[in-house]
Amino acid sequence: TDLGDMIEKYELQANGQLADQVDNGTKRQKSLQVQHKEIATTFQHYLILSFFACVPDRQRTFRELQLDKNFMRVDGESNGENTWVIRHSADDYKTGATYGERPPLPLLPSLTPAIDDFIERWRPCLLRNSDDTPPSSFLFHQPKTGNPLSANSMYQIVSRCCYKYKEKKTNPHLLRDMIVTHVRKNSDASEKELEALALYMGHSVQMQRDSYDRRTLEQKVMPAVSLMQSINSVDKQQ
Repeated sequence: TDLGDMIEKYELQANGQLADQVDNGTKRQKSLQVQHKEIATTFQHYLILSFFACVPDRQRTFRELQLDKNFMRVDGESNGENTWVIRHSADDYKTGATYGERPPLPLLPSLTPAIDDFIERWRPCLLRNSDDTPPSSFLFHQPKTGNPLSANSMYQIVSRCCYKYKEKKTNPHLLRDMIVTHVRKNSDASEKELEALALYMGHSVQMQRDSYDRRTLEQKVMPAVSLMQSINSVDKQQ
């Protein structure tokens, strides 16, 4: 809602720019430039959190996204849905030496229009304007410097946005823990599905259990308790 309101206000002011340019064109133009960067920054935050929701990966994945290198648009010739996809070689992620090249990591097709709009209209104002510097291929940038996001800047974006909108203290790595804990606690995911989730997240099922599952011991044994209660209930009926 905040982002939509910001864009609507910007476009209304931009459309009235020519009528006021004689009186305060310089001031109005500066105001539009400031608004443009503020929208680009908020838009960037929205996409980063959306990416984490689609692909519960390490923050490095999203910091190092580069257009037409490891982040590319795939036109859906078969189903008609255009999708942005993350592609990783073994060198592009932490456990690549163990698991090798990763399968494609597609984002939701519903995000495609927003990503397209960000790249075309808003991302350019986050780039450094210098004739000596070739255009950056990174998707996300630090608004003040124009440099690619650092580990700390990504941490701050996730932490502050989550607290602002949900009043929850969290961080990029904890988001991965939350996904695994939620799936294991609140779903009937099969072993194949859990294995697929582990592969999708770039680690083993054993690591998924040992490092990312934040359920208590009581919660972990509850399925066994329910199973035994069910067996005993059947025996009594017989």
